[in-house]
Amino acid sequence: MITRVFFAPRRSDLTTEACLAHWREHHSAIGANLPKIRAYVQNHGVLAGGRFLLPYPGFDIMPELDWDDLAGMDAAIDSPSHEKDSVDDEANFIDTTRTGYAVTIRRVLMDAAPSAGSVKLITLFRRAPNAAEGALGGALTGPYAATVAGAGPLRHEVLITIPDRAGRPPFGVQAIDLLWFATPQDALAWTASEAAHHAAWHLAGVAVGSERLIARPHRVV
Repeated sequence: MITRVFFAPRRSDLTTEACLAHWREHHSAIGANLPKIRAYVQNHGVLAGGRFLLPYPGFDIMPELDWDDLAGMDAAIDSPSHEKDSVDDEANFIDTTRTGYAVTIRRVLMDAAPSAGSVKLITLFRRAPNAAEGALGGALTGPYAATVAGAGPLRHEVLITIPDRAGRPPFGVQAIDLLWFATPQDALAWTASEAAHHAAWHLAGVAVGSERLIARPHRVV
C-alpha cells in the first residue's frame, strides 16, 4: 500500500474556511472517483478566528490517498478523473502554481483506534542535507517513536517517502509524522511539552523543518 500526499495553499481571494468548504463539499466526490483508490482522507485544519491553531504551515489542504501500488496510483493520476475533473476544479479553491506532493509508505507505530472527534498533529520533515539516506526514517521509527510512545498519544503513524523516480517533480518533504490526540487542546499542549522537547532531540542532524497542522480527518473513502 502506498500513500500519496498533496499540499496546496488556498486561492488568494479565498478565506481558509471557504477553501476547506469547497474541498469538502465539492472536490471530495472527484477524488472518491479516482480509479482503484483504496482510501481518501482530507485533513481539515482546526481553526480559531479563521486561522489555524499553529503558525501557517505553507498549505491549506493536505489529502492522503492510498493505492495498492505505484502502477495503480500512476494510472489514477493519468486518468480523466484526475487529469480533467480534478485539475479543472482545483483552480476553484487552491493556488495551482504553488503545490507539492510526496509518495510514501505508511508505518503504524501505535496501532490504536482513535475515538470519534480525535485530531491529528501533522508534522512535515525534510531530510537534513548531510544526513544519510534512511537516517530520517530510522530516527522517526526508532528513538523518536519510543520517546513519543511514553507521552501516550492515541495513535502514531509515520509516512516515509519511497525513492523518488527520474523525471518526476521532487518531493516537498521526506517524512510526515501523524500523532493522534483526543482534542485540539491536547495536540497543542504536546507541541510545548517536555516529551516533545526530548523527542525532537533524536531528530537533530537528520531532520530540518517542522511545519505543523492540527487537523480533523474527514474520511471520504
